[in-house]
Amino acid sequence: MSNLFFGITMFICLVPMVWIMFFYLYPKKWSERKQIFGVNNRKEFLQDGVKDEVEAIAQKGRKRALLVSLTATAIATALLFLHGMFLQTFIWMSFIFITIFVITVPFLLGHKEMMTVKKSLNLTQEKGINFVDLKTAGNVHALKIVPILLPNLAGLLITGLMLLANLGVIRFNAYAPGSFFGTILAVTMFLVGLLIMLTGFLMDRLKNDVISTDSDINANYNRAKKKNWADMIVAFLWLNVAYMLVTAFILLIFYSNLLVTGFLLFYMILMVAGIAVFVRRGRKIEERYQKETSVITDDDEYWLGGMLYCNPNDHRVMVEKRAGIGGTINIGHPVGKVIGIIVLILLMNVFVSLIYVGLIEATPISLHAESGTLICHQLKDEYVITPDMIDSIELCDDIYEHSFMRKNGVGMDTLLKGDFIVDGKNGCKVFLAPQEEVYIHVVTKDGTNYYISSATAEETRAVYESVR
Repeated sequence: MSNLFFGITMFICLVPMVWIMFFYLYPKKWSERKQIFGVNNRKEFLQDGVKDEVEAIAQKGRKRALLVSLTATAIATALLFLHGMFLQTFIWMSFIFITIFVITVPFLLGHKEMMTVKKSLNLTQEKGINFVDLKTAGNVHALKIVPILLPNLAGLLITGLMLLANLGVIRFNAYAPGSFFGTILAVTMFLVGLLIMLTGFLMDRLKNDVISTDSDINANYNRAKKKNWADMIVAFLWLNVAYMLVTAFILLIFYSNLLVTGFLLFYMILMVAGIAVFVRRGRKIEERYQKETSVITDDDEYWLGGMLYCNPNDHRVMVEKRAGIGGTINIGHPVGKVIGIIVLILLMNVFVSLIYVGLIEATPISLHAESGTLICHQLKDEYVITPDMIDSIELCDDIYEHSFMRKNGVGMDTLLKGDFIVDGKNGCKVFLAPQEEVYIHVVTKDGTNYYISSATAEETRAVYESVR
């Protein structure tokens, strides 16, 4: 079941985003867009002869991207039937990175062709020409402080509730005091809310675009764009709080891992739907003001492939993306370089973590006894239980009658290892090959419950016979 949930989660993460990127990066009506493959759209592109050339470039890129999107969807559907946590994780993560890159290849090729068209029309200008509408500079904002503070305050209250439940100050029948799983989850989602709020502030304070010599048009255009951002930020903040509230309710009342996972999938679907609505509204705004664009800031040369912004003369660290939604860093700025390096390190860390997960899944667990001491080993000695620690020990074969909720460690279909809550009891140590069903239940004199086994039922029975 965990394999299926993981596959569905990855599918929801990838496939809708691929199609959002397809419709956003490769529009049918390129003439109504502000940029074409990251190159500023110009009236010269509508001239006889040139228009047909640009249309051919746009349609070629769209067809290539459509093929990529259809192929990615088909492969992602097939990947739903994968088994094995490492195999699933490694293939899905690799597939996500490859797909995101491949879906941008037609964009990169289109950018190169559009830059060639631009040069053939002698449209290049001196680098660094920027236009500022002094009448509207810094005066157009849409994000208000109260609408974004309220959901974060609500999130803080939910986090406090989970902490009190963890400490045992407030008691719920289904939730064992001492487990900080709920608090960790609440704190994580609260930090997500803060990140969403920070993103909103940064986008709301980006430099206003100048598209016209008419200040009213500039003000209305930037106000519409920032209002779209503000609406999405506020909606996502409340969605984040709703997720925290429902998850807290599930943990405190039912303590169901299945319900938590199921609602996570629903939450992700709503997030993707929200992004789709935001993109559609943003496209409508661009189409509405495309006809009124009379001023173009010529900084195409600073956009590498139409995606990466590199302008050492620009003091801004963050600018609005030309490919995709949101902002991107200026890698020509010293701070931007540092952020870029950090992002690369984080991406490398993802694959290092995947290799570690692979080692864990590929290495069978081992339970053996030495002079009455139980040793649980996988890559290292995980638990060592000496005879003087043991209060009671029994051999059981009813592993699936228990409910295991992971707090810290590994939770796979073929391996459970780490700190778990078992049947609502906190402070349990687990080292199991659950598919074998047979296990040893050890209770130590300090009250700690150990649920342990070897890689096979025969090995587990043999160890039990040697120490009982």
